[in-house]
Formats: sequence, C-alpha cells, structure tokens
Amino acid sequence: MTVAYDVYVPGRSWLHTLDPRVKLLLSLDLTLLLFLWTSPLSIALTLIGLQVLLWRAGVPWTRLRWVWWVMLPLHLFVPLAWFLFQPVGSTFFEWGIIRLSWGGLWHGIWMVLRLDALAFAAFLWLFTTEPAQMLRTFVGLRMPYTFALMLALALRYLPTIAALYLQIQDAQAARGLALDTGPWFRRLQARLPILIAVIISTLRLAQSLGWALETRGLGATSRRTVWRPLRMRPQDKWSLAVLLGIGMMIVILRVLYRAGPTP
Repeated sequence: MTVAYDVYVPGRSWLHTLDPRVKLLLSLDLTLLLFLWTSPLSIALTLIGLQVLLWRAGVPWTRLRWVWWVMLPLHLFVPLAWFLFQPVGSTFFEWGIIRLSWGGLWHGIWMVLRLDALAFAAFLWLFTTEPAQMLRTFVGLRMPYTFALMLALALRYLPTIAALYLQIQDAQAARGLALDTGPWFRRLQARLPILIAVIISTLRLAQSLGWALETRGLGATSRRTVWRPLRMRPQDKWSLAVLLGIGMMIVILRVLYRAGPTP
C-alpha cells in the first residue's frame, strides 16, 4: 500500500476555501462532541457525517482508506482488550484477570469507532489545509513562530517518513527479506534493519532541512513578511460565529441533560 508524501489534498471545495482557523475550530468542535456525547448514535452519526463531508470536499477514497488502514491495529486490539479485561454487565467466563463479557466487547467496538471519528476530525483539517496555511494558522493564534514552524514541519513530514518506511520495506522484501513468515517476534526482528534505515534517512532529511532553513535566514530577524496573509471573509466570520455557538450549545446541553452513556 502506498502513502502520499503530503497529507494535503488540493481542491476548490468550500471546505478548502474556508479560513484554516475556522476549519481548526470545526475539528475542535467535533472533538468536543465526541468527548461529551458518547452514545453509540452520536458516534455513528459523527463518523458517517465526516466521511460524507470529506467525500464532498473532493478527498479521494484512497486517502480515506489510508486513514482506516492506519487505524486497523486499534480495531483489533481495543475491542479485544475490552472483551478480555474490562467486563461490562454479566461475565460468562472468568480466569485470573481475564473476565469475558459481551458487554465489554460491545463497548470496545464503540470505543474504537469513537477513536476513528476523532482521527477523521483531525484529518478534516489536515486534508484540506496547505502546509503553509497551517503555519500561518498557528502564528495567527499567537503561537511563537519557532514553535509554530516546528509543529507545521512535523505535520508535513510525518507522511513522508511513513512513505519512506514503506519504500525501504518494499526494497528489502524485493531483496528476499521475509517479513510475514515465522512467529511474531521473528517478524519484529526482521523489521529492525528497516527501522535503522528509516532512522538514518530521517536524520539526513532533518540535516538537509536545517541547512535549507539556515540558508533562508531563519531567525536572522524578528520581523517577517507574509505573501498571502490570512484574512477573514464575511462567510468565514459567519462560520466562526456558528461554530462557536455550536460548541457552547454542546457544552450546555451536556451539562443540563447529561446525555449519552459513558463507556
């Protein structure tokens, strides 16, 4: 499976043209909703709505599938852990710390679906925001430029490192490295040369990036100019007001009605 070198998906949808600060607030509103309203219905509706919203914004299915692929280990381990060690309701088997219950399995499934929704809420911003706009978003939120640059570069190069790992893995497999045979500890041991190569390549990438930033005079002066500064349009201001109202309503309703069972 291949991974793109950049999380950003170019497009001209309304979500792409929305101010990145407003999009970040949208992701935070969805995260707040998932933390305060934990009923199965609210989680399912949020997850389905995120899929539709990203699809309507022009994010291809391959990118959505990549997010599901990244979350796949959690789909296996979280429900299993709840089923084995976190009983909910009556248990039908007990042995030491292992206590099996169908309620635990059910809650584990909904827990991992909530993690899926949280991941897509974050990728809603990442898929539709250019790396340069990410940096300007953090700076616009009064974050120091150095910290904002570090965070933006981390978000930008994580997919690159993931793609680098897959390239080295494919190259080693083509040379006869067996990665999917034998017991699990043998498989982990077989991936050790890949991790070493990835670490070395990442250090070289960091060194080249540091040289590039130094050549461009990073830190030489505290005064900076911006080619395309962020400006709130009327539709951005209206969207910001609506999202702030929705966030307040989520908190107020949760306090008043205590809706949604907490897993």
